[in-house]
Amino acid sequence: MKDLNLLYVFEALWRDRSVTGAAENLGLTQAAVSSALKRMRTEHGDKMFTLVGRRMEPTPHTTAIAQQLLDALAMIRNTLVEEASFDPLTSRRLFTVRTRDIGEVVHLPALMQRLEVAAPHIKVRTVFKPIDETLSGLANGRIDFALGFLPALETGIHRRQLFRQHYVCVMRKGHPLAKRELSTELFCEQQHLLVEYSGSGHQVLEKALIDAGARHQIKLRLPQYLSAPHFIIASDLLWCAPEILVQRLMPHFELITKPVPLQLPDFDIGIYWHDRYHRDPGNKWLRDFIVTVMSDDFQGQA
Repeated sequence: MKDLNLLYVFEALWRDRSVTGAAENLGLTQAAVSSALKRMRTEHGDKMFTLVGRRMEPTPHTTAIAQQLLDALAMIRNTLVEEASFDPLTSRRLFTVRTRDIGEVVHLPALMQRLEVAAPHIKVRTVFKPIDETLSGLANGRIDFALGFLPALETGIHRRQLFRQHYVCVMRKGHPLAKRELSTELFCEQQHLLVEYSGSGHQVLEKALIDAGARHQIKLRLPQYLSAPHFIIASDLLWCAPEILVQRLMPHFELITKPVPLQLPDFDIGIYWHDRYHRDPGNKWLRDFIVTVMSDDFQGQA
């Protein structure tokens, strides 16, 4: 495309599949985006995006050239970034972090507290997206970072380890097994609560339960973590959960923990970002800041 501005509009339409959404994210009017789309169509001799239902879907021609155009825009951004700077004390940038409710509880309070001093005007928004949408969000800049245990994130992704974690078995105070050693046999005889979500890596728990013969002992399945302790304190269910989350919950719920009597691997909690934004000054500053904060916070819990 001859006009650099058209590249930005193309990226927004490719990402948002909506003239309205593209206009909002670019800070333009819908008329301006529609005009840019008309110029793209003239330049390429193709409709580029067509309305299918409520979404502007790319044509085969657009799909074929999209990666080249997006890569070209990324190269231009990288060239501009080398001359750019980032001042955390004055920046009003909004950063979007992909994490689950566990990440919000474990990571965000300490981060926001420290940001209040180091970067008082920065804003943070969390989102929770499936793995494929997380990957595309990191690639197109709608998501700045992902936090957690996300082994399924691969293509074009950088990762930095924050700390290692392991699972503990959680039960209510007063549970019939509270004062007993939790053997594998006793563990597998109990009914279990399982927090599940594909792509996160935590499905290893279900496999371990199935391999131990407890497939039919999974009584309750939940997609998120923070409702789990409410069920645990009101029942005799067992729950395998990351230790650092349980440490945060125990001051608020009457819970006890025991070692999980199954062979479960430790896992890495990390921060993930896309190669396209590897040299972005704001992205680099905040991810380095997150590493420092999480390292200090985790060591303080150890």
